[in-house]
Amino acid sequence: MSNLQQLFVQTQENYELIPDFIDQLLASEIYCLATQHKDKNVEFRILETADGDQAIPFFIELETIQNDIGTDVEYIALNTRQFFEMTKGATLVLNPTSALSKEFQPEEIKAILEIDQIDSDNLSI
Repeated sequence: MSNLQQLFVQTQENYELIPDFIDQLLASEIYCLATQHKDKNVEFRILETADGDQAIPFFIELETIQNDIGTDVEYIALNTRQFFEMTKGATLVLNPTSALSKEFQPEEIKAILEIDQIDSDNLSI
């Protein structure tokens, strides 16, 4: 289990760790069920949430995809910040095949990116 996955689990018992988890998540590489075409366009796979909404799944660990979905599924690795920017306006689900998953709503992603930008701007002063 990666450090990021462990931190994700720990946030369930200690909510004070959520900002640290988000910071590490944004700096990390995640795995998406997707196809990258020759023209560099990326087509993400969509799943249906329990509420019937459409969402783009992503995973902290490649092993989760391989164990839960299979080894022959197409995926790409992306920086989470880049993934959030590319999918603005979409609902995203972290580790949707796991017992512990997290749904990110578009407004939440927008706020995370805005806070991250403010933090980045403050670092450069």
